[in-house]
Amino acid sequence: MSSKIILLIKIFDKEEYANSFINNGEMFCRTLGAYKRIEGDTERGDLFEGATDWHQPDKVSLTISFKDKNGIEKSFPIQNLAGPLIIQANSFNCLNLYCMYAVKIPKFEKTYRTKDERIKAVKEINKLLKACSKISNEALLLGELAVVIYKVQEFIDKVKVTAKKSDMACSSGLVKYYDSDKFHGSFNGLEAVFHKRDNYQHQKEYRFVFGPHETEADKTIFLGTLNGMAFKLPTKKLNETLKLRLLNKK
Repeated sequence: MSSKIILLIKIFDKEEYANSFINNGEMFCRTLGAYKRIEGDTERGDLFEGATDWHQPDKVSLTISFKDKNGIEKSFPIQNLAGPLIIQANSFNCLNLYCMYAVKIPKFEKTYRTKDERIKAVKEINKLLKACSKISNEALLLGELAVVIYKVQEFIDKVKVTAKKSDMACSSGLVKYYDSDKFHGSFNGLEAVFHKRDNYQHQKEYRFVFGPHETEADKTIFLGTLNGMAFKLPTKKLNETLKLRLLNKK
């Protein structure tokens, strides 16, 4: 089912960072390599960021080959792998990421013939919208303040224009999630950076990817003010404040 992003949310652990984001459009972009090295914080860190290949142990075979002291080539198979075979490209470590929480709603269509059927349809849609706009508990724990972008496309365009002016390549999109116990396959190019294991799917992530760069270093991008497209509020008030509903106009 296709969907539309209606809000992007960035959660901060310090008010000064939230203020800098709204007032200056300040985006602190860690490298993908930095996210791989984070320890003790499974919400932010992921050792398997940017995996290009994920092969289930029962669907691959490995063989070790070598030459003995007489120059005779020998080989033997490796069996009973304990887990999937994972391949990651070191070049991706130099990419810079900016990660946000995306509130999406599915495209829906309802038909009705009577006033009562219309009222019922509106109630069903509002129930769906309420479920879609609920922020996950894991996301709420990331920090005390949230900045909500309500002019999503305008914000995305602003990021891409700023990146272009700085001669930086910029890709963006929703992260897709796969079942790490069942998925068996490969991702091409930057497609790998927009896929994560499904134990992160509660993050509902939209990410910006900048680069590639020759060396690995965090970068800070300044978009300019976000006034008129964003507002700030305490993270704990997100779910009670963000109420999406379809008005039942007569």
